[in-house]
Amino acid sequence: MSENSPLKSKVVFMCGAAGSGKTTYAKILEQQGYTRLSFDEESFKRGYKVHPLPKVIYDEIKKTLDKELHELIVQNRNIVLDYSFWSRQMRDEYKDKLIPFGIKPEIILMVTPKEIALQRIKTRKGTHQNDIILDEQMAMHYYEHFQKPTADEGDITVVKGY
Repeated sequence: MSENSPLKSKVVFMCGAAGSGKTTYAKILEQQGYTRLSFDEESFKRGYKVHPLPKVIYDEIKKTLDKELHELIVQNRNIVLDYSFWSRQMRDEYKDKLIPFGIKPEIILMVTPKEIALQRIKTRKGTHQNDIILDEQMAMHYYEHFQKPTADEGDITVVKGY
């Protein structure tokens, strides 16, 4: 597929700290016809209910999801990446994957107060694929080190996750 192709996938980056409401919003897009790709769901399928993942497992999941992303783009499917996109580096890496297809992603930034996000994480028990456990210290670390996207990264839609 080239940039001149009349049909092009739309790709959404769900961007926010753990517990911010990314999956809830991504599921709304899924109901609207987007295919949702999720590290949490893939790790749960493999028996990992606690994050962070061991690097080798993270890398395996990333490879699987990246392959699926490519296949969905070739099929002109709309995709929501239900990842954290916590760093500029990660967002840039995935934007670079989309360049050959002429796709510019939409970034949806979930904004949720720290107390709400941490409380959501605290109630997780690992009972289903979107209930991945993080210990309190790691959740705090993720929240405090989240790098908000900036205007020079492209279209950003800010959504209150509470």
